[in-house]
Amino acid sequence: MKVQEIELEELKEDVLRSIEGKSDDEKREILRKNFNIDWDIPRCCDHRPCKNWYAQVFTYCSTRELERDLNFFLFLINLFGHIFGFCFNQESTVFLGCTCPCGNKQIILYYTIVFKD
Repeated sequence: MKVQEIELEELKEDVLRSIEGKSDDEKREILRKNFNIDWDIPRCCDHRPCKNWYAQVFTYCSTRELERDLNFFLFLINLFGHIFGFCFNQESTVFLGCTCPCGNKQIILYYTIVFKD
């Protein structure tokens, strides 16, 4: 997930415009196609697990770039959490970082989302 090409606020506005008037399935598809986020989100009336684990990889060159990517990712979690009825469980969040042999830095964010029913 790279957001440095577009200003963060502009990107947030684009996301809000792109989901306006869309069905839940269309919103899930936007997440999958545009942001490589594939949450298995059960519908409200379906049986929902209390917690799901996910991972997201961030590749960056500078801490500023990592900060922007993380801020945008958390914006997506908060936005879609409100829409689909889940919340980010920060107590279960783990960061693992490394520097690849090619020089790229990566952070793997392991996180959980908890469903509100």
